[in-house]
Amino acid sequence: MGLRGPQATPTALRLLEGGNGSAISHRSLNKHEPVYRSGVPRHPKGLSKAAAGVWDDLVAEMEPAGVLCFVHQLPLAQLCEDQAMLNESLVALGKLRKQLVAKAKKAEQELPGGSALLSLMQSAAGRRMLNSIKDLKTHIVVQRREFGLTPASNCRVQSSGSAVDPEDAIDLALLA
Repeated sequence: MGLRGPQATPTALRLLEGGNGSAISHRSLNKHEPVYRSGVPRHPKGLSKAAAGVWDDLVAEMEPAGVLCFVHQLPLAQLCEDQAMLNESLVALGKLRKQLVAKAKKAEQELPGGSALLSLMQSAAGRRMLNSIKDLKTHIVVQRREFGLTPASNCRVQSSGSAVDPEDAIDLALLA
């Protein structure tokens, strides 16, 4: 079983919010939080061609935000491989749906349930495929959260340097 409750707030954010780790707060500050060298990791050896394309797209978006560190190579590679596998699975699902429709049309029959997707859900193999795709999607969302790639999670990821310093943006807004 995984950790329970919401993710811990990063120490830097707790300090900005006025938390000092006193007895009032339920959790003391982590004074030994790791700080990794920022930079863009290289493609790992053995990355599939499809995953390399996903890697290039993600790194192109993440690099300017300054959220990548060299230690992110393996988790990012896993995310890219999983995303490539999902993409391939969705293409295979589309082909299978077309085959079902063509087979039913050739036999001059209607698909059970009225659609190819419902027909897939009625077969054991179809249910396994759809469940595998659903599980993979869920796993990818969890991985994306770790990199701040979902709308709700990008506020939890610390940037090592972005185009606009948030404090400068606040100062500019107050002075305007």
